[in-house]
Amino acid sequence: MKSLKTLVAVAMVGAATIAQADLLYTFDSGVGVVNGAGFTGGAFGWNSTYAAAQYTGTAGGWTLGGTGPVFNFGWPEQVTMGTIANSPNARLSFDIILSATESFSLGGWTDGNWYQVHFAANSSGVHGWTQDPAPYAPNPISANYSSANPDATYHFDMSFTALGWDPGDTWFQLNFGANSAADQPLQFLIDNIRVYEVPEPGVMAMAGLGVAALLIFRRR
Repeated sequence: MKSLKTLVAVAMVGAATIAQADLLYTFDSGVGVVNGAGFTGGAFGWNSTYAAAQYTGTAGGWTLGGTGPVFNFGWPEQVTMGTIANSPNARLSFDIILSATESFSLGGWTDGNWYQVHFAANSSGVHGWTQDPAPYAPNPISANYSSANPDATYHFDMSFTALGWDPGDTWFQLNFGANSAADQPLQFLIDNIRVYEVPEPGVMAMAGLGVAALLIFRRR
């Protein structure tokens, strides 16, 4: 019985490790300061259909860094983000949504017109600005607009290492931008920004073993 209790205790530690809180921003209640973090730059609104942050460009052409939207982690979220990011298994994911009815300025859009959406990470380390990081380079979203298939959701999930994060960095931001014909201003939506840590395989195995031990302990 003692060994079983020990196994249960170890399982609880493993489960607690897996249950480490992520940072997740869904923008389901509006745009602005969200749990201490927020957007700066660009023109932002809130899209009720997608419950996401909507960036509205005022004209076509290139926008990224300074002219495009920037997601800045706030405090104390910045500290929590840094703690997770310093893990070799730290990852960041987000969604970029394009829709004919919600995301584009449709005046003048016709089949065959093109668009691009870019992103770049920025941090205080030696890598600094990292645009469309590998394996996502070259630009991950570049397509012709088609009224036959107008909606698209692009999901990105990558390591902080690929984003240019160096252990010990003190701040981090995520930049978004777009490119399109000069007379075709573009809108896009950003949602579900998540900072998380992938558990080590050994921790997962420990948790699984612990669950089995808990079931046995409960039966007894």
